[in-house]
Amino acid sequence: MYFTASLMYVLSVFFEWDSSVALLFKPMILPAIYFYYWQESAFRPTVLSSLALWLFYIGDMILLIENHNVQIPLMLLNLSAYLIVGYYVTKDLLKIKIPELSNFLVLIVSLVTAFLVSLLYVALSLVFNAADPDFGLLTVYGIVLLLLSLEIFAYYLLKNDTSGFFILMTVISLVISDLFYVLYNYYGQFQVFININAICQVASFYFLVKYFLYKNHYNNNLITDEQ
Repeated sequence: MYFTASLMYVLSVFFEWDSSVALLFKPMILPAIYFYYWQESAFRPTVLSSLALWLFYIGDMILLIENHNVQIPLMLLNLSAYLIVGYYVTKDLLKIKIPELSNFLVLIVSLVTAFLVSLLYVALSLVFNAADPDFGLLTVYGIVLLLLSLEIFAYYLLKNDTSGFFILMTVISLVISDLFYVLYNYYGQFQVFININAICQVASFYFLVKYFLYKNHYNNNLITDEQ
């Protein structure tokens, strides 16, 4: 159901079908992937992970129904979801014994940091106006997403396991999705921008659910081993 709904929604965006197609299929995407999560987690999904997914869903539905003057509630919903994801990643990071870092790893982290900071600067300075009343919230939103990206990248480098891969793919999808949403709505309404946004947005739900599942599987194995 998730893949069918996602495919139909993405095709409706790509080929600019009637908006009723998106209205029909987009609301199915997250409930379908959540049902998969619910089944695969033995009908015991965690409260916070469920909340993060449904916060993304509420934001999507607000945007689907009303496309104007929804920036503030949309950012607040996404920020809340990002903070929940960040909470999980922080907990995982604190469990890792930090090894001695090579110069190569330090270089990679420095380059990624410079790239993300540059991306945030370009998005804020070229797309938005500092006089915009929402500029402060936009800046906070960008900084939170930047810090989350760096935290997840560090987690992937240190852990380099399946859950790390999926959360890395999640944040890459979220960053690209948000970037092209901003470009489409505030820079130029080129079809390619909204196409990329649609693909990355639906992919991020899949990757996030897979992260939660692998994380829960790892934690359950730890508990079993300790017993």
